[in-house]
Order: sequence, then C-alpha cells, then structure tokens
Amino acid sequence: MASIRYAIKCPGCERSAFVDDYYKTDEKYIFCKVCGYYYTKTIEKYTENSIKYKEEEREGHGMFVLENKDGNCKKVMLNDSLTSEQLEELKVSLMEKNVNQEKSYLISFENGVFTILFGNPPEHFHLSFDEYMEKMIAKYGVPEYDFMVPIEG
Repeated sequence: MASIRYAIKCPGCERSAFVDDYYKTDEKYIFCKVCGYYYTKTIEKYTENSIKYKEEEREGHGMFVLENKDGNCKKVMLNDSLTSEQLEELKVSLMEKNVNQEKSYLISFENGVFTILFGNPPEHFHLSFDEYMEKMIAKYGVPEYDFMVPIEG
C-alpha cells in the first residue's frame, strides 16, 4: 500500500498535525500530537463499481504521554474533557518509579487553551505551525510539492 506522510496545520489547535495519506485508495489519517485531534477516512465497503468510505473526526482535548525509563512510550489522545477522577488516576501513573518523568507529560486543551497539567512537553508543542514548517524545511530542505511539509523521521 502506498502512502505519503506530511504535516498540516491542525484543524483543532492550528499547530502541526500529521497526515498519512493513502493516495491510491483515497484513505487518510490525520493525528495531532499536540491537542489530540484526529480524523480518519477509511474504506467501509468496496465493490467493483463503487467504494463507500467511513469518516470519523474527533476534536482533541489534550495529550497524555507516559515514557518509561526503558524507553517504552504510551501516547494517549484525550477525546473528552478530563474528570477529576481521571486526572488523579493519570497523575498517579506518572509518579510510578519506572516512569521517566522528564519525558512524560499531561496537557489539556479546552476552549482553545492549552494547560500543562504535569511534566514538560517537547519543543514541537510550543511551535506554531509556521514555526514548525520553517524548522522542518531548514532541516530537510524544500519539499517537491508546497503542501507537503516534512515531518520528523
């Protein structure tokens, strides 16, 4: 299966989201590792004469990244606002002794506002889409097509 991967301005937070575009089947996946937004367009039914697609979109409410000291990493896009019970549960998991607390973080995104609830998000979190695009073009060069902003390998 052939696909191209590139960055776009996130429809949710206007930072950098990542597209995985299966151009031969017209399937598409968009994920924002900043706010948690995602969109999918996948084949639901295929016949000789037609293709029926299923589309799903969820606004992001933040990100939870839990990286262990052994390098294993768990990334969870928050699809709803956090309840106080969920927030406490996530904070407890962040405090476990096998967790690399310097690389783990919890961010909420509500009403267009980011709140860092725990940890230190990576540099790309703080970049606008234009800043991210400039950084990637400086690192990887100008892409062949202007809509294709390079992404980190």
